[in-house]
Amino acid sequence: MHHPTWRQRADFASLQQVKEWVRRDGWGAVVINRGASMRLADAAAEYDPQDAITVVTNSGRHQIVYASYIDSTLTSTVYAAVTAFNTMHVEQIQRGQAGVPVSPSALLTAVGSSKVDVAPMTFGIAPVITLFGFLASTLCTVAALITWKMTTFGFFLKVKHRHVCLALLMVIFTWTLWFSMQAALADSAFRGPHYSGHAKRYTVGRFFSLWFTSHATLLATALWMMSWYVLLTPEFLGLISVITVVTSVVSTLVPVELASGFYRIFYALPFHNGAELVRHVFSGGYPRLGRNLGILLGEIALMCVVLYVVTWVRQVCVLRGWSDIPGWYYGQPYFSSPVPYQKLRRRRVSIVERAESITDSVDEVTSLKDGNLGV
Repeated sequence: MHHPTWRQRADFASLQQVKEWVRRDGWGAVVINRGASMRLADAAAEYDPQDAITVVTNSGRHQIVYASYIDSTLTSTVYAAVTAFNTMHVEQIQRGQAGVPVSPSALLTAVGSSKVDVAPMTFGIAPVITLFGFLASTLCTVAALITWKMTTFGFFLKVKHRHVCLALLMVIFTWTLWFSMQAALADSAFRGPHYSGHAKRYTVGRFFSLWFTSHATLLATALWMMSWYVLLTPEFLGLISVITVVTSVVSTLVPVELASGFYRIFYALPFHNGAELVRHVFSGGYPRLGRNLGILLGEIALMCVVLYVVTWVRQVCVLRGWSDIPGWYYGQPYFSSPVPYQKLRRRRVSIVERAESITDSVDEVTSLKDGNLGV
């Protein structure tokens, strides 16, 4: 895994610009405030050493990376720099190379640091709150999708294809809408309206934002799995379920932008884009709304088209006797379809042949009556 790198920049005009850059694009920053040396040289009684350096962090970008690397790296770096400067300042005073400051605090601590989190998301279960909400909803949906796959055989026999596809879409949409609402309500119930100052205030607008994000993520995932379930035989349902769930969990926990090239494919997964949107709703940091919403809505549209195609293929297989109720195909050991296409075809051929023989017999009888003996 790659790590964030240090870059020295001097193109910011104010501390506010640094905060905005960190909120939108950065992991963190160490800012040496303007006039720090001058304030130390003219230190008065009200001198505050913490005005010298400001540590700007963005815990809302990715909580696991922030807790395991960013916060500790920034803290240790600033602590080492402050300690080294304070030691050097005291030695300069002892050697007479620097004047004795008026303020006792400037003598004991020449420089210090303050910390600002511009996109706070540091409450207790922040690293896994998004994963738990998505995962619980998805696992409940998997059970429903498999049940619908096993119980919709009759619809393919009696209902038009477009109506079958529309019914599946409406059922999946309603099911995911309900469970995504439960996930948004669970987020609200866990921390309450203020989130103890460790995240942005929980408002009605943020509730609906969480609901919409959870629904879009769950809907895209459900349509993806249902498109596979419709055509797969029962033995492969567990495989595609495990692959989908495992990759989705990894894409939520792993910082994709810091991972190796292989993991960049997770940018396309609904869980990853939904997790980034949820973090932005909670903290306001790292806004990538266009990219995340575009991928989610594009995947929903694409999966609707794919589901339309696979339901048509499934209905053709059912009506021709190539697929049975659980989804086994003709020629497999467990295949048993109530619509034996091959038998129906042979029956139609035999009926035609019988009708032709009857016609020939009638013609022969007619010829005999007319006196044509055939000699």
